[in-house]
Amino acid sequence: MNTFSEEDVQNHLFAVGLGSVLEDDEVRLEEAIPRSSGSLSELEIPEFELWKLLKERALEKLRYLHDLTREGEFIGAGINLPIDKTRHMFLDLLGTNEDGLFILELKINRAAERNAFTELLAYSNYISSLFPGSGEKDIFNILVAPIEAKIAKQAYLYDLLISDRNVVLYQPKFPDGSAQSLRLSLYIPADEEFQNFANCLLSHDAMACVVASFPDIPGWIEYDEENPSSLASHTCDTLRNITSYAAQLMEKEGLHGFCFIRKRWQEIQMALAGEKRSDLIICALNPFQLTGVDRTSLITDQLKKDDRSSFLETPRLGFDGRLLRIAERVIHDCIEENFPVELETPDWGGMVTSMIETVFTHRLGFRATGMLREAYVEHLAAMRRYNASCPESAVDLERLQIDDIISWLRAWTFMEACGFVPE
Repeated sequence: MNTFSEEDVQNHLFAVGLGSVLEDDEVRLEEAIPRSSGSLSELEIPEFELWKLLKERALEKLRYLHDLTREGEFIGAGINLPIDKTRHMFLDLLGTNEDGLFILELKINRAAERNAFTELLAYSNYISSLFPGSGEKDIFNILVAPIEAKIAKQAYLYDLLISDRNVVLYQPKFPDGSAQSLRLSLYIPADEEFQNFANCLLSHDAMACVVASFPDIPGWIEYDEENPSSLASHTCDTLRNITSYAAQLMEKEGLHGFCFIRKRWQEIQMALAGEKRSDLIICALNPFQLTGVDRTSLITDQLKKDDRSSFLETPRLGFDGRLLRIAERVIHDCIEENFPVELETPDWGGMVTSMIETVFTHRLGFRATGMLREAYVEHLAAMRRYNASCPESAVDLERLQIDDIISWLRAWTFMEACGFVPE
């Protein structure tokens, strides 16, 4: 039982500054880096484990945020944030660092940890609203709380990996039982937390897929009639521009997946559809297909039996609708409003095992987005590091990494390693 109040800790922290109470966690950060054997598989690709890539990225971000925290200076404490004429919120601590503003929410009572993230994000959004046009990454968020609950740790990991919010968590310690002995220890998620998180993602069943088919435009998007086995360069350029725009919208929507253009070989296309068309394919991890019954039973057990299935099925279908709207918008924005487009939601697992869909086609403008892009680029970087250390058994890579990043074949091997391509 603490003999001091939260206000006592706040006053002490404001007086002495963050740099004087932070523990030196550089050694812990270094020790937490997942190690890889670097061995090659039968396909001559360095050992791949998604959870390790996710953890490496998270630790890299935590190291940067930890350095920002150390350099931060407080400029205010107990800041009154009026909601309206009668209601107020009070921000514990406000400060600046070289990246801009940061806020700090302080909780020393474990009973209050469940509300810690909610209050922190409320304060962060309030400060952001003072600066029109600012976004989630413009305000740095520091939470000091004795987080123990599994749900709170999952929320923190979600913010780091999915929301990509600039948030860092410190756990307070009071060695001699006084507010003046405060020490802040950086919370570093354990391997098991990253493994559990990654295991939820590694399934082609979790991939939602939308196909937006649109007719060719002579002179702009067309087959090369003089060389039917290839596409004209202006057609390739136009289709790649379309996927670049699609990827921008996907990033804006926080989608973790990829997009590309599928243009079937001309003879195949005419035999199947009877007209010349191109297909924009957008795929993204559907979060409502990632959750198992054991996780959702905490809520569904409290619902009427007739409503339990809709708790999962409705948002799953809603996510598909969201992808459909994005795909339609891409075509209308890139070509013209009301340009004819046909939409469908095929099963990704079935589509990628079809010879007609994956072999007898031109695949252009592959673009990965969100967490999948982060993991994919890190995977490519790991292969280059392997080549530098083991040149005698180097993996065949392009001279410029960007050419591998946008390569469908290279991405295909990555998706196989992830489990997004069914065996």
